[in-house]
Amino acid sequence: MKYPLAVTQRLFDMYGSDICLGYDIMCAFIKTLSHSVLGPKKVAFRLHGVVPSFHGHAHNRGCQLEWHPMYTEGVGLEDFEECERTFGKSNELASVTRLASPYHRVQHIDEHFTFHDQDKHAASGAFSVELLCIYVFNITFPIRQFHLPELPSGT
Repeated sequence: MKYPLAVTQRLFDMYGSDICLGYDIMCAFIKTLSHSVLGPKKVAFRLHGVVPSFHGHAHNRGCQLEWHPMYTEGVGLEDFEECERTFGKSNELASVTRLASPYHRVQHIDEHFTFHDQDKHAASGAFSVELLCIYVFNITFPIRQFHLPELPSGT
Protein backbone atom coordinates (compact mmCIF):
# COMPACT_ATOMS: atom_id res chain seq x y z
CA MET A 1 0.00 0.00 0.00
CA LYS A 2 2.91 2.35 -0.61
CA TYR A 3 1.29 4.09 -3.57
CA PRO A 4 -1.92 5.18 -1.78
CA LEU A 5 0.15 6.40 1.17
CA ALA A 6 2.36 8.44 -1.18
CA VAL A 7 -0.72 9.91 -2.89
CA THR A 8 -2.20 10.84 0.48
CA GLN A 9 1.05 12.53 1.52
CA ARG A 10 1.05 14.47 -1.75
CA LEU A 11 -2.56 15.58 -1.20
CA PHE A 12 -1.67 16.81 2.29
CA ASP A 13 1.31 18.75 0.87
CA MET A 14 -0.70 20.30 -1.98
CA TYR A 15 -4.12 20.97 -0.44
CA GLY A 16 -3.66 20.98 3.32
CA SER A 17 -6.63 20.13 5.50
CA ASP A 18 -10.26 19.12 4.98
CA ILE A 19 -9.74 16.68 2.11
CA CYS A 20 -12.28 14.05 1.11
CA LEU A 21 -10.52 11.15 -0.59
CA GLY A 22 -12.31 8.46 -2.61
CA TYR A 23 -10.71 5.02 -2.77
CA ASP A 24 -12.20 1.64 -3.70
CA ILE A 25 -11.06 0.07 -0.43
CA MET A 26 -11.11 3.15 1.80
CA CYS A 27 -12.63 1.18 4.66
CA ALA A 28 -9.48 -1.00 4.76
CA PHE A 29 -7.02 1.72 3.72
CA ILE A 30 -8.00 4.05 6.57
CA LYS A 31 -6.73 1.43 9.05
CA THR A 32 -3.41 1.23 7.22
CA LEU A 33 -3.22 5.02 7.10
CA SER A 34 -3.95 5.30 10.82
CA HIS A 35 -1.11 2.89 11.68
CA SER A 36 1.37 4.56 9.32
CA VAL A 37 3.59 7.60 9.80
CA LEU A 38 0.72 9.65 8.29
CA GLY A 39 -1.70 8.64 11.07
CA PRO A 40 -1.26 11.83 13.11
CA LYS A 41 -1.51 13.94 9.94
CA LYS A 42 -4.78 12.20 9.04
CA VAL A 43 -6.29 13.48 12.29
CA ALA A 44 -4.63 16.91 12.19
CA PHE A 45 -5.58 17.55 8.57
CA ARG A 46 -9.13 16.18 9.04
CA LEU A 47 -8.93 13.70 6.16
CA HIS A 48 -12.27 12.09 5.38
CA GLY A 49 -12.55 9.08 3.13
CA VAL A 50 -15.33 7.61 1.01
CA VAL A 51 -15.78 4.46 -1.02
CA PRO A 52 -16.89 5.46 -4.55
CA SER A 53 -20.60 4.99 -5.23
CA PHE A 54 -20.34 2.02 -7.55
CA HIS A 55 -17.88 0.15 -5.33
CA GLY A 56 -19.91 0.91 -2.21
CA HIS A 57 -22.56 -1.61 -3.25
CA ALA A 58 -20.04 -4.44 -3.00
CA HIS A 59 -19.34 -3.64 0.65
CA ASN A 60 -21.43 -4.69 3.63
CA ARG A 61 -24.24 -2.46 4.93
CA GLY A 62 -22.21 -1.01 7.82
CA CYS A 63 -19.42 -0.06 5.43
CA GLN A 64 -21.91 1.55 3.04
CA LEU A 65 -23.40 3.69 5.80
CA GLU A 66 -20.02 4.88 7.01
CA TRP A 67 -18.15 5.32 3.72
CA HIS A 68 -20.71 5.99 0.96
CA PRO A 69 -20.51 9.55 -0.52
CA MET A 70 -24.29 9.94 -0.33
CA TYR A 71 -23.99 10.04 3.46
CA THR A 72 -20.99 12.40 3.47
CA GLU A 73 -21.66 16.09 3.93
CA GLY A 74 -19.92 18.38 1.49
CA VAL A 75 -19.29 16.09 -1.48
CA GLY A 76 -22.39 17.15 -3.41
CA LEU A 77 -23.23 14.96 -6.37
CA GLU A 78 -19.69 13.62 -6.79
CA ASP A 79 -19.58 9.83 -7.07
CA PHE A 80 -15.74 9.52 -7.07
CA GLU A 81 -15.79 7.31 -10.19
CA GLU A 82 -14.31 9.73 -12.76
CA CYS A 83 -10.99 7.87 -13.00
CA GLU A 84 -12.86 4.64 -13.71
CA ARG A 85 -14.88 6.34 -16.48
CA THR A 86 -11.82 8.05 -17.98
CA PHE A 87 -9.73 4.90 -18.23
CA GLY A 88 -12.77 2.87 -19.30
CA LYS A 89 -13.16 5.23 -22.28
CA SER A 90 -9.45 4.91 -23.05
CA ASN A 91 -9.94 1.18 -23.64
CA GLU A 92 -11.29 2.17 -27.06
CA LEU A 93 -7.73 3.06 -28.01
CA ALA A 94 -6.55 -0.55 -27.86
CA SER A 95 -7.92 -1.55 -31.24
CA VAL A 96 -6.60 1.62 -32.92
CA THR A 97 -3.14 1.65 -31.38
CA ARG A 98 -2.40 -2.06 -31.33
CA LEU A 99 -0.71 -2.14 -34.73
CA ALA A 100 0.35 1.52 -34.84
CA SER A 101 3.94 2.69 -34.78
CA PRO A 102 5.20 4.00 -31.44
CA TYR A 103 4.89 7.58 -32.73
CA HIS A 104 1.29 7.14 -33.89
CA ARG A 105 0.39 5.23 -30.72
CA VAL A 106 1.51 8.16 -28.56
CA GLN A 107 -0.23 10.57 -30.94
CA HIS A 108 -3.56 8.70 -30.65
CA ILE A 109 -3.32 8.54 -26.86
CA ASP A 110 -2.42 12.23 -26.64
CA GLU A 111 -5.32 13.23 -28.92
CA HIS A 112 -7.72 11.07 -26.94
CA PHE A 113 -6.85 12.62 -23.58
CA THR A 114 -6.60 16.15 -25.02
CA PHE A 115 -10.14 15.80 -26.39
CA HIS A 116 -11.30 14.30 -23.08
CA ASP A 117 -9.86 17.28 -21.17
CA GLN A 118 -11.44 19.79 -23.54
CA ASP A 119 -14.78 17.99 -23.40
CA LYS A 120 -14.76 17.96 -19.57
CA HIS A 121 -13.76 21.63 -19.45
CA ALA A 122 -16.57 22.61 -21.84
CA ALA A 123 -19.10 20.57 -19.88
CA SER A 124 -18.07 22.17 -16.58
CA GLY A 125 -18.39 25.62 -18.18
CA ALA A 126 -21.89 24.88 -19.45
CA PHE A 127 -22.84 23.54 -16.04
CA SER A 128 -21.48 26.69 -14.35
CA VAL A 129 -23.47 28.95 -16.67
CA GLU A 130 -26.57 26.90 -16.01
CA LEU A 131 -26.12 27.22 -12.24
CA LEU A 132 -25.49 30.96 -12.61
CA CYS A 133 -28.73 31.42 -14.52
CA ILE A 134 -30.71 29.35 -12.05
CA TYR A 135 -29.39 30.71 -8.77
CA VAL A 136 -28.36 34.28 -9.55
CA PHE A 137 -30.81 35.33 -12.24
CA ASN A 138 -33.60 32.94 -11.21
CA ILE A 139 -33.96 31.69 -14.79
CA THR A 140 -35.25 28.16 -14.84
CA PHE A 141 -35.51 27.46 -18.55
CA PRO A 142 -33.30 24.70 -19.91
CA ILE A 143 -30.11 26.15 -21.39
CA ARG A 144 -29.12 23.07 -23.34
CA GLN A 145 -31.79 22.55 -25.97
CA PHE A 146 -31.50 20.38 -29.03
CA HIS A 147 -33.29 21.71 -32.09
CA LEU A 148 -34.03 19.18 -34.77
CA PRO A 149 -34.40 20.63 -38.26
CA GLU A 150 -37.89 20.45 -39.68
CA LEU A 151 -38.36 18.15 -42.61
CA PRO A 152 -39.71 19.68 -45.82
CA SER A 153 -43.40 18.96 -46.35
CA GLY A 154 -44.17 15.97 -48.52
CA THR A 155 -41.30 13.78 -47.36
